[in-house]
Amino acid sequence: MRAEPIGPSGRLWLFVVAAMGIICVSAVDTKAGQPPSGCVAIDSGYVGNFQLIVSDTDSASAVDRSRLGLPLLSKDSVSAVSDSATCARAADAYGRNLDIPDTTTPRQVFVVRLGPTRYVVGDPTVRSGEFALVMVFDSSFTTLFSSFAN
Repeated sequence: MRAEPIGPSGRLWLFVVAAMGIICVSAVDTKAGQPPSGCVAIDSGYVGNFQLIVSDTDSASAVDRSRLGLPLLSKDSVSAVSDSATCARAADAYGRNLDIPDTTTPRQVFVVRLGPTRYVVGDPTVRSGEFALVMVFDSSFTTLFSSFAN
């Protein structure tokens, strides 16, 4: 059996197939090199802000709770979350609710638990100027509120 030379159209086809293979492998390597979705450490002052919102009985806090869909709670019912399963669910819910949904990019989020029924989730890389996009979810990670906050 004798090998036939490849013509110009055959070389172009091989180039396209090879280039697609390189692009696909590069995309897989990039995703594989990123850490899995999870939580980033959160500043205690950020947790403190939510402790004030949910526990203060003044009118400004009541308006904030109403706007955010948060219940009146004691300060000690607000805490930072570091549980990997909860963080992964929060990261997925956050990505699913972006203007352009993205649940394939691994995402590191901060998560604050507000009592047994609410989570505040933010991705420090999703910003508008100095403001981060935060979302409030219920315990099943259904979106209740989404806005840019400081």
